[in-house]
Amino acid sequence: MPEVLDPEVARRVRNLTLSARRTVEGLMSGIHRSPHRGASVVFVEHRDYRPGDDIRLLDWRAFARTDRDVVKRFEQETHLRATLVLDRSGSMAYRGQEGPRKDEHAATLLAALAYVLIGQGDAAGVLTVDEAVGNAVPPRARPAHLDAVLRALSAPAAHGRPTDLGSALRDVAERAGRRGVVTIASDLLDLREGALDPIAHLVTRGHDVIVLHVLTPEEIELPFDGPARYVGLEGEADMDVDTDAVRTGYRREMARFLDDARRRCTAAGARYALARTDESPEHTLAAILSSGRRRGWR
Repeated sequence: MPEVLDPEVARRVRNLTLSARRTVEGLMSGIHRSPHRGASVVFVEHRDYRPGDDIRLLDWRAFARTDRDVVKRFEQETHLRATLVLDRSGSMAYRGQEGPRKDEHAATLLAALAYVLIGQGDAAGVLTVDEAVGNAVPPRARPAHLDAVLRALSAPAAHGRPTDLGSALRDVAERAGRRGVVTIASDLLDLREGALDPIAHLVTRGHDVIVLHVLTPEEIELPFDGPARYVGLEGEADMDVDTDAVRTGYRREMARFLDDARRRCTAAGARYALARTDESPEHTLAAILSSGRRRGWR
């Protein structure tokens, strides 16, 4: 790690590194790693031999069956290119009664993915978002690039920044480049109409989109008792509320919010996973990666 790294940033990177390694170890103990690494070539089809073709590509078995001179056509299978999107808006700074803050949990999930991707020779980069894209680390496959990814994921968020997912994700779509994997870790707390529409744009551009919906159990269940003051994390006014009086209605609205988020993401063609901060990161990642293998991931 560079000596010029700020001590506080170094501490964050070290903590994130340890969390990510534990996640990867737990993840790999539950799934089988592919023996294939790096770029390769994939057979696509046969076509008739034409003068000037490399005779080494002639398929003699096909000739024996059909009495036709045909050559094999191959296509290069390139490294996977992943863009890891971390929501650093004010609401992601919330910490429940136990466990990590939402942004810490999201960073661990993305860092573990970066470990897996870069470790198998694929490229990973980071975009942090709130109202727009903030820090940007372009995808690279070099092992030394992991340090830059972890530093970007560990950087402290600006206090109280509001969320504008629609604008930020449109910017992500423009920056993500050629087709690859885009993984978004966010609490999705942007209730404006069309906030999640750019996900469909990413999918139509050929990206495999994963949405990790990061929430604390307290946000989902509202377990508190009696009168309480609820503090806005993105500039909203504080609210004094009798929690017992609103719990039933709150849970009903939260269930509707979760269902709507899942439905919008999956309807756009993305994969969705609820990533509760009280559940192990490897549990969330194993579930989402196993669905990826069913769709042809390595």
